[in-house]
Amino acid sequence: MPRPRSLRPLLLIAGLALLAACSDKGPAEEAPPAAPVAPAVAAETAAPSPVPALPRGTLEAVALELGAGLDADGRVAQVAERFRPRDTVHASLVTVGEAPAAMLSVQWRSAEGRVLAADERAIQPKGPAVHTFSRQVTGGWPPGRYEVEVRLNGESAGVRAFEVR
Repeated sequence: MPRPRSLRPLLLIAGLALLAACSDKGPAEEAPPAAPVAPAVAAETAAPSPVPALPRGTLEAVALELGAGLDADGRVAQVAERFRPRDTVHASLVTVGEAPAAMLSVQWRSAEGRVLAADERAIQPKGPAVHTFSRQVTGGWPPGRYEVEVRLNGESAGVRAFEVR
């Protein structure tokens, strides 16, 4: 006796047709155009800087010098890379240009990169200027290698390595 054909494929097709008919909502309404999106700027996607954005003007760093003594203008008198344990190490940043406001910061670090001391100050330069940070260690600097980094508005203005013997 011939076997009746299975209704399973027919029911599957009918169910799919019914599902398609129920989901059809007629002609689609046009969505209003999206507001234009400004292209992303690289600085906006970068990690936030700990220093707020300041108007830079024409200010730029032109020299970072280390030494054990200062001249009458407060600039390093004699550039040096080697110091004695009892020396005060001075870092002079020379800038040119103007800015209504700027932020200088300094980090004194060990050779391994560990921050030993940090400082910052606001400046309002109007022309060439010298900005000096000084560090003396109570009991003397332990012999070894160190570095100092000065930042202008959050950007590195220079890194100088030095040695204490």
